[in-house]
Amino acid sequence: MQGTAQQCEGLPELRSMPLSEALEQLYQANGYVSIWQQEERLQSLQEELLELATDGLEPREYALAFAEEPEDVCAELRMTATYLQALEHLSRGRLDPEDHEPMWHPEDYPPPARPSVAELGTQGLADMSRAFDHARPTLPQYVELRRAYRQMDRESVTFTPFPEGPSIKAGADDPRLPQLAQRLMLEGFLPREDLSAGPLTDPIVPFTEPVRAQPLIYDSQLQQAVRAFQVAHGLQSDGIVGRQTVAAMNVTPQERLLQILINLERLRWLEARRDDHVLLVNSAGSTAVVLQGNDVHWASRVQSGTADRATPLMVSRINRVTLNPSWTIPPTILRQDKLPAIRSNPAYFAERDLQVLDFEGNRLNPADIDWEDPQGVMLRQPPGPENPLGAMVFRFENPFAVFLHDTPSQSLFDRAARNVSSGCVRVEQATELADYLFNSLDASEREKITELQATGETHEVQVKNGPQVILAYWTVQVMEDGSLRYLPDPYAMDEALGKAFIAAIQED
Repeated sequence: MQGTAQQCEGLPELRSMPLSEALEQLYQANGYVSIWQQEERLQSLQEELLELATDGLEPREYALAFAEEPEDVCAELRMTATYLQALEHLSRGRLDPEDHEPMWHPEDYPPPARPSVAELGTQGLADMSRAFDHARPTLPQYVELRRAYRQMDRESVTFTPFPEGPSIKAGADDPRLPQLAQRLMLEGFLPREDLSAGPLTDPIVPFTEPVRAQPLIYDSQLQQAVRAFQVAHGLQSDGIVGRQTVAAMNVTPQERLLQILINLERLRWLEARRDDHVLLVNSAGSTAVVLQGNDVHWASRVQSGTADRATPLMVSRINRVTLNPSWTIPPTILRQDKLPAIRSNPAYFAERDLQVLDFEGNRLNPADIDWEDPQGVMLRQPPGPENPLGAMVFRFENPFAVFLHDTPSQSLFDRAARNVSSGCVRVEQATELADYLFNSLDASEREKITELQATGETHEVQVKNGPQVILAYWTVQVMEDGSLRYLPDPYAMDEALGKAFIAAIQED
């Protein structure tokens, strides 16, 4: 089989395993006879390929190989290779994540147990639907987003751009208000009502229901609709039509559709990487969840890295918890944040519980340091209620000095956009996460941990068989009521991935 495959031109390659190896396994399971002579099997496959459209994949990319009868060996192998490729794309992503949004992981980190593409293909010999069902991600975020995508209205609609201008606040009289009302009606945030005004129709959007005309005041009903729009787009729901709200209104439906497609792709990547037990962080939405299988065991709002200090993409595993941590200020924060403040404020150290140490850990006198050019020093904040790491840190192997931790900055969790950290992930429900991680310990061990926490001193607690941790990124999520929430793209990653995805599905 390997030699025959090498003689055939135009066979698609697989990323996850050599194509020749996959073909060998599949044809061995089929007794080395043609796979596609069975009309029922071929018809079932074609139905499954059409269903890939509901996953945001392009069925035509795979269906072309099945437009011809398998009259020779190469045509047969081309069909089989395309079948395997479709299963790979569904189970592992259309694109190679290492080429677009690579994730760091430890060198010795074992990949999660997943059926190989050849094993999935072999399942299809007996039951084609079963093979595609097993390939399709079961990650709850994927299942929900795919369901929402299937239910979307795909008709091409073009909205007139909403004009920029001064922020529209409560009680304002603004000439853009009729257009605002119409736009909110079109997207279902404002009831479509007959409000005695004549029809105001947009020449681009086929919409003839009457809406309010001038004079129009930015009243409570419109404000409530704007707040609902802001929530659905990951914005602060203040009811003010400002720059960010206008920008969200001017994202076209086609751009939103592409946003969904690339996030289905990201979630396929996640499914291929995740273990059964995983703590999954979304840095774009600043949320975290622990999954055991597909069941949620813990969830929390978090604070992720800013645009210029992004939380890195990575896969690792939680291995210990630091109780009452001290905070050694990282070099970047020392250089960019602390040194300018120290130089401008002679009383900086007198006003703060901050230690100056040499690299051996010895205390130094801040007055003896040349802060214009400090050499061989580091700053450390001891444990306490004002320590930026809070009461505990959740640690895992990585080269970025990044971890999850508690924080005294609780008020920031109320923000819609919570990309405010220097790269680490600040956790709102940190105590509950610790309780979850320590739940497998016996009562005496948990009591000992409580006593250690109460001392106020730093202690390390090892976590055996801790969950995998994935710091990931996606910009669309589905709410509990099934509605979509379009998140901001704080690290500006959507555009590049969108271009690559479109290029890939159109290349054939």
